[in-house]
Amino acid sequence: MSRHTFTFRYVDVVPMIGFALIFLWLWLIGISGRDVRKLCAQAALTVTGYLRPRPDPALENALRAAFADLDRDLAGILGDRRRNRQ
Repeated sequence: MSRHTFTFRYVDVVPMIGFALIFLWLWLIGISGRDVRKLCAQAALTVTGYLRPRPDPALENALRAAFADLDRDLAGILGDRRRNRQ
């Protein structure tokens, strides 16, 4: 059984040449290596679902305040339920 499925020599070099050409093209159009790493990392995290953009801080604070008000109102409506259990 042969080592490679392709019949020409140095088949292991072909993917590296492809990556080198892609990075050369990106370098020529003005995208730096740091930008490529950042884009790849963001794409991987987005695809796996671990990356969500952080909400606007003002929106997050407003939402927290609204839920705190709702919690306070519900506590007032329901009263202290521990007293009734005894």
